[in-house]
Amino acid sequence: MEANVNSQKVSGEKPSLLGMITSPGVQFEKMKNSNAVWGAFWLMALLGGIMGALASYLYSKDPAAVAQNKELGMELPLAFTLIGGFLFAALVIIITFFLGAVVYKVLMMFMSNDTPYKKLLAITVYSSIITILGGIINIVLAFILGGNGQEMYTGLGPLFASTGGVVQGVLKQFEVFAIWGLVVTGLGLHITAGLSKKQATILVVIFFLLTLGFGAIGGMFPKA
Repeated sequence: MEANVNSQKVSGEKPSLLGMITSPGVQFEKMKNSNAVWGAFWLMALLGGIMGALASYLYSKDPAAVAQNKELGMELPLAFTLIGGFLFAALVIIITFFLGAVVYKVLMMFMSNDTPYKKLLAITVYSSIITILGGIINIVLAFILGGNGQEMYTGLGPLFASTGGVVQGVLKQFEVFAIWGLVVTGLGLHITAGLSKKQATILVVIFFLLTLGFGAIGGMFPKA
């Protein structure tokens, strides 16, 4: 009886972004009967844009970037740097949300699952609070440690900075908040989308392997 009362209470509430950090399972239960997505969507895009602006500012102050700009005879106004960084990061996040949900939708079709695209978009958006939190922490650490806003201190990347190439590109993907975010996404695919634990795990592993592949490709191209 108590379980039914709690279930009814959860079904009548909207999922919480902060709740995704402390009690993701409860939020995904709420998501089953909620169409809320756009408020969180634009908030995540806004936060991502702010992080992009701050990262661009840090990179513009990096000695290597300053020297390169002088060599090219370029001196961008601070406002241009901040606005450009904001718009680029926000756009990347928005595209990632839409494409991520599309990929999940296609893969789930092969699993005979007909979860609506909007529900998958909600899972993707709400789960992103984990990686956004990680981005905020790493930006703060970059300001404290004098970084250039490009490294993720919560991952293996900085430990293998001297390695370079494909190896570093792959190891950079082993980052605490990125992996945490994937695990939470898998939980959402299980609870909200109705996949079995095995099916959700398979999708999460596929996504992680894709990130490793993109990391390896990125490592093939040396940074200027």
